[in-house]
Amino acid sequence: MRDEQTAGTDLQTLDNVLRDTATSEMSRRRLLQVAAAGAAGAGALGMASSAGASGGESPREILSTLATAESFGVTFLTEAVRRAPGTPSAGLVDTLRAANTAEYDHVVALRELGGRQFTLRFWIPEAAFGAGGFGLFESIETADTLELMGYLTGVTAFARRGQERAARFLAEGCAVESEHRAIARFAQTALGGRQQILIDRSFAPWNVRTVAAMIRGLEGAGIGFGERGAAPGRFYTFPGDPVANGSGLNNNGRRPA
Repeated sequence: MRDEQTAGTDLQTLDNVLRDTATSEMSRRRLLQVAAAGAAGAGALGMASSAGASGGESPREILSTLATAESFGVTFLTEAVRRAPGTPSAGLVDTLRAANTAEYDHVVALRELGGRQFTLRFWIPEAAFGAGGFGLFESIETADTLELMGYLTGVTAFARRGQERAARFLAEGCAVESEHRAIARFAQTALGGRQQILIDRSFAPWNVRTVAAMIRGLEGAGIGFGERGAAPGRFYTFPGDPVANGSGLNNNGRRPA
């Protein structure tokens, strides 16, 4: 059982991640409150950084966990696209649709490498959608920050094993997640959120160094992977190919180089 000191470390790490995303103070406090409730009730966090990348996680575990996180992304963005009409995000719906296709294509590539999602059912808090305003893009930024750190963990693990194809696939995915993060920041500014059109980093963040911790970071934000999350919301099921169901765009570069 996790003790109070470990839970406190987890919350501090989540706080560091949220500060790194430039999440608004109000949203940061809200997410930390959700995380604290989840940690107290069901051990929802597991965010303590590992001293070494992957923490002994197997290649299949890394790929499967990333595929599950990306499947959550597709599920979340599909619903965000569906809700966009009549909200502030309506003018950015093609941005959401393009990102949705990219997340799905990442799932396809991760499965090709051997990953298998451990759930296709996700609890998503209503607050994560932010009524289609800048709060929606705060949620996207937080998720993309955690996911890009998961990809960095995977790149490191596969590079150590000399598996250059997998390492490169994951590096390409990480690059696109970083693009999504930057666009989510721009969208927040455009929709009246925190002004953050700036380049304030020379290297990507890597505070969370296992893919298990990446998932638990998302759980700390209220997301449930096959079970109820800590915040009010409901279950959504992975909808599959966004291009096929109309919630995606037919992007360029849909396969790794």
